Amino acid sequence: MSAARGLRRVPLIAAAAWLVGCSPDAEAPETAAVDGEWAYTVRCSYCHEVPNGIGAAVTPSVLAAYSTVGQLDRYLRVAMPHEAPGSLPDSEYDAILRYLIESREMVPRGSDAWPLPDSTRLQSS
Repeated sequence: MSAARGLRRVPLIAAAAWLVGCSPDAEAPETAAVDGEWAYTVRCSYCHEVPNGIGAAVTPSVLAAYSTVGQLDRYLRVAMPHEAPGSLPDSEYDAILRYLIESREMVPRGSDAWPLPDSTRLQSS
């Protein structure tokens, strides 16, 4: 195999490695707390953040349709990820919930004591 031909495979190999890393089987980083943005990127974005993905865009209005933090939390744990519902560790569900709520500013300012009560209303800005 020529060197030039081998170089053409590098992007393909990198893409394959990224796909493997961004799947429900990817392992969480070795830290005490799971980073919500990391968990969302690895566990959720491959369906929700790609053109023609199988999941709906995760907008504030979509999330607010669940009304409360507790209802959104229950939905995530029962229905996500699509191909293996309920398969993530609790720490990842918690981190993803917090990331979604904070990154989309779904609760009133000052509601930053985590975990939020299940009855906390979600707002779509």
